[in-house]
Amino acid sequence: MSALDRSSSMFASGRPAPITDTLRGLARAFANRRQLDHLRDLSDRGLADIGLMRLDLDFARRAPLGVDPTRRLASVARERAHS
Repeated sequence: MSALDRSSSMFASGRPAPITDTLRGLARAFANRRQLDHLRDLSDRGLADIGLMRLDLDFARRAPLGVDPTRRLASVARERAHS
Protein backbone atom coordinates (compact mmCIF):
# COMPACT_ATOMS: atom_id res chain seq x y z
CA MET A 1 0.00 0.00 0.00
CA SER A 2 1.48 3.35 -1.00
CA ALA A 3 1.39 6.51 1.10
CA LEU A 4 -1.27 7.90 -1.24
CA ASP A 5 -3.45 4.84 -0.66
CA ARG A 6 -3.06 5.14 3.10
CA SER A 7 -3.98 8.83 3.20
CA SER A 8 -7.02 8.36 0.98
CA SER A 9 -8.14 5.40 3.10
CA MET A 10 -8.13 7.66 6.17
CA PHE A 11 -10.66 9.93 4.47
CA ALA A 12 -12.68 7.01 3.15
CA SER A 13 -13.15 5.74 6.69
CA GLY A 14 -15.08 8.91 7.55
CA ARG A 15 -12.41 10.14 9.96
CA PRO A 16 -10.40 13.08 8.65
CA ALA A 17 -6.66 13.00 9.04
CA PRO A 18 -5.35 14.59 12.25
CA ILE A 19 -3.65 17.35 10.24
CA THR A 20 -7.04 18.35 8.83
CA ASP A 21 -8.47 18.60 12.34
CA THR A 22 -5.51 20.72 13.41
CA LEU A 23 -5.85 23.08 10.45
CA ARG A 24 -9.58 23.49 11.05
CA GLY A 25 -8.93 24.27 14.69
CA LEU A 26 -6.32 26.88 13.81
CA ALA A 27 -8.62 28.49 11.24
CA ARG A 28 -11.43 28.63 13.81
CA ALA A 29 -9.08 30.14 16.43
CA PHE A 30 -7.96 32.88 14.02
CA ALA A 31 -11.53 33.65 12.94
CA ASN A 32 -12.65 33.87 16.57
CA ARG A 33 -9.69 36.09 17.36
CA ARG A 34 -10.99 38.53 14.72
CA GLN A 35 -14.40 38.42 16.40
CA LEU A 36 -12.84 39.83 19.57
CA ASP A 37 -12.63 43.16 17.73
CA HIS A 38 -16.42 43.14 17.37
CA LEU A 39 -16.83 42.48 21.09
CA ARG A 40 -14.65 45.50 21.80
CA ASP A 41 -17.31 47.63 20.09
CA LEU A 42 -19.86 46.67 22.77
CA SER A 43 -20.44 48.96 25.72
CA ASP A 44 -19.42 47.86 29.19
CA ARG A 45 -23.11 47.23 29.88
CA GLY A 46 -23.40 45.05 26.77
CA LEU A 47 -20.38 43.02 27.83
CA ALA A 48 -21.82 42.62 31.33
CA ASP A 49 -25.03 41.27 29.79
CA ILE A 50 -23.04 38.36 28.36
CA GLY A 51 -21.02 37.89 31.55
CA LEU A 52 -17.81 39.62 30.46
CA MET A 53 -15.73 42.63 31.35
CA ARG A 54 -13.43 44.62 29.11
CA LEU A 55 -10.41 43.12 30.91
CA ASP A 56 -11.62 39.66 29.86
CA LEU A 57 -11.18 40.64 26.22
CA ASP A 58 -7.57 41.61 26.91
CA PHE A 59 -7.03 38.30 28.71
CA ALA A 60 -8.40 36.38 25.72
CA ARG A 61 -6.33 38.42 23.27
CA ARG A 62 -3.13 37.44 25.11
CA ALA A 63 -3.76 33.74 24.41
CA PRO A 64 -1.16 32.07 22.20
CA LEU A 65 -1.99 32.35 18.50
CA GLY A 66 -3.15 28.77 18.11
CA VAL A 67 -5.50 28.96 21.11
CA ASP A 68 -9.14 29.80 20.49
CA PRO A 69 -9.79 32.98 22.51
CA THR A 70 -13.52 32.31 22.73
CA ARG A 71 -12.81 29.26 24.88
CA ARG A 72 -10.96 31.51 27.31
CA LEU A 73 -13.86 33.98 27.31
CA ALA A 74 -16.39 31.21 27.92
CA SER A 75 -14.30 29.91 30.81
CA VAL A 76 -14.09 33.35 32.42
CA ALA A 77 -17.84 33.94 32.03
CA ARG A 78 -18.64 30.52 33.56
CA GLU A 79 -16.34 31.13 36.51
CA ARG A 80 -17.87 34.55 37.12
CA ALA A 81 -21.41 33.15 36.96
CA HIS A 82 -20.61 30.51 39.59
CA SER A 83 -18.93 32.87 42.04
